[in-house]
Amino acid sequence: MNFKGKAILLFAPSFFGYEKSIQKRLIELGANVDFFDERPANTFWTKAFIRLYPKLSYIYTMRYYRIIYDKIQDKHYDFIFVVNIEAMPPAFLEKVKKDFSSARFILYMWDSIFNKKNTIHYLPYFNDIFSFDKTDCKKIPQIKFRPLFYINEYETLARSVDFKYDLAFVGTAHSDRFALIQKVYKLIQSQGLKCYFYLYLQNWKLFFWHKFKNPAFRKAHLKDFHYKALAKNELFEVIKKSRTILDIQHPKQSGLTIRTIEMIGARRKLITTNSNIKEYDFYHPANIFIVDRECPVIPDDFFKMDYHQVNSDIYYKYSLDGWLDEIFTTLL
Repeated sequence: MNFKGKAILLFAPSFFGYEKSIQKRLIELGANVDFFDERPANTFWTKAFIRLYPKLSYIYTMRYYRIIYDKIQDKHYDFIFVVNIEAMPPAFLEKVKKDFSSARFILYMWDSIFNKKNTIHYLPYFNDIFSFDKTDCKKIPQIKFRPLFYINEYETLARSVDFKYDLAFVGTAHSDRFALIQKVYKLIQSQGLKCYFYLYLQNWKLFFWHKFKNPAFRKAHLKDFHYKALAKNELFEVIKKSRTILDIQHPKQSGLTIRTIEMIGARRKLITTNSNIKEYDFYHPANIFIVDRECPVIPDDFFKMDYHQVNSDIYYKYSLDGWLDEIFTTLL
């Protein structure tokens, strides 16, 4: 890949530093990149407001995008690259499409389009559209399938084989995750194995909202959750010390989570609720076990099997470079 001399306008939401990794790698490959957060702010309440009340949040987001427009209006871009569009006002996108008519407009979604119904209205503005979700691609033929990627730091974890935990989970406490983790915890304890679970909620007020709305939280207590996200180095330390990682995708999501892809880079075994993983080229029964979310059963033998190395081409495919290569290779 050679981006030398190419100018890219990049929009992406704040997502565990992945947006910065994309920007950094594009610059390393020779591109001139102007980056802006796709959302005007990243508090829980801002995200919820934009998602639940897009029309009411329009004035707020439009003010933010007017500031962006003032910064970019006199520039030239070869690519307008938007990741996981949600907050961007259509009026802004329409204006940019008109002013930068020679640019190639690219959209990548790492959330299901059909779980974010407003996304469908953005599609006509883009020349190339990619989704991590095969269901999106089957329903809308113009959308190309491209799974997520892992950042290079995960490959450094592959060298560590001094394990403290047999199974670990780090993630947000959405949907039925709490209830399932309680079941898995009892199962792992009964097998005499060691585990580490870090269930995160953005704030304690959200706990009471879930307690009221979500049946899976009926037996939950405040102390069952953490209210501060693990820092990246802390997350890496957990994965480094763990033989196997537990992945629980949202019940309405068929695409593979970012955690699943990260474990390819980290060369870690995975236990997941997502049965669609069998359709992917990196699937190997020694590395991946599919667990039933209603009645989880995990055989002891799975933890005893060594990790099976997959083909080197597959590791590249799911790396950040492989992701950028597939999205831009025919456009450079």
